[in-house]
Parts: sequence; C-alpha cells; structure tokens
Amino acid sequence: MPREKERDRVERLYSKVDVYHLVENLESCLQCGKCAGICPVASLSPSYNPRQIIHDILSGSEKRWLESEEIWQCFWCASCYTLCPSDIFFPLLMMQIRYLALAGRHGLQYFTPFKRFAQRAREDGLTFAPANPKSRDRIMKIRTGIGLSPWPDISDKAREHYRALFDLTGTTAFLENLEEGEQKPLPLNYMEGRITRAGRKGRPAGK
Repeated sequence: MPREKERDRVERLYSKVDVYHLVENLESCLQCGKCAGICPVASLSPSYNPRQIIHDILSGSEKRWLESEEIWQCFWCASCYTLCPSDIFFPLLMMQIRYLALAGRHGLQYFTPFKRFAQRAREDGLTFAPANPKSRDRIMKIRTGIGLSPWPDISDKAREHYRALFDLTGTTAFLENLEEGEQKPLPLNYMEGRITRAGRKGRPAGK
C-alpha cells in the first residue's frame, strides 16, 4: 500500500466524511479485524479491508480510498456491524464515502444504473418497478393470477407526494447534478503491500 505524504493528509477528514452524523463512534474502533474476518467480500477480494479504510479516515488519508475500486465492493450485508465490539455501523460509513467519491466522478459506472432506477421511481411512484417489459409482463401475470389488478394503482396525488419527497430531500438535485460521461479508472489501491496468508505481498494466497 503506498503511503500518503504528510502534506496530502486532510485535516478533520472524519467530520468531512460523516457529514450526516451516522457513524459518530468511529474513533472507538479497536482495529481488532473482526470486520474483515467476517466480511464475505474480504474473503473473495484480497485487497478489501474495512479496518484499513477506517484507519485511513481517522488518520486523514483520503486519496487512497476516494479513488479506489475497493469502496464499491461492499454490498451492505452489515455482517461487520453485527460482530463489531464497538457497534460501528460501517455500511453507513461506506455509503457516505461513496457520495464523496461520486462528487469527484469516481465510481460513476456503479452509480449510473441506480440513478436511472431512482429517476424512474420518482416518476412512477413505485420504488421497485422493473424496466424490462418481460419482467413487467411476468409480474402482471402473477398479480392477475391471484386476483389483483395487473399493476398497482397509483393515484396522481400519491405520485405528487412521492416526487415531493425526492425534491425536498435533495435527491432530485443530487441525481441531476451527476451527469453521465467520462469515468475515471478505479485501481485496487489497497492491493500493493498487502500481506496474505502465504506471507507474500500483493498476491492472494495460493498464487
């Protein structure tokens, strides 16, 4: 792992990351490694390590995780939270650092599908509505078969309220400001220097 120089460290990085005050106990991290031990992503990806990401945030090291592939590998299963002795809700921390990455146009390839899904939900008034016609037809067939209307009836008032929630929370503006376009490459920044079970740097055990 390349070391960041002192001049590259960000003052009060923790407060910059936890802007929504969702993980205010990050400094209680014991660096015990239980989060990495139970994480299914860490078991598959030799460079993913939530403990190291926490350490970087607390020490003011921003560049490594901000421009990394690793922060997009977490799928929010919350296994780390269930085992953490300090009750650190790491998935909510990950959500916030992804917002920061997106602001710098890192990880757009992962966000674009969600952006389209969210914009469609705002217009339809339905949180989960497949865009694929075949999937819609299958849902309509199932609903009809159990005596329901082919598709949920959403009133104009309900659609209006749903759109208002998007607008008032700033979600609409956030989605619109993230324009699709050139995407910056995302390297595995935590791969270099990692010590594996085989004791070799930067290579998974058994290779």
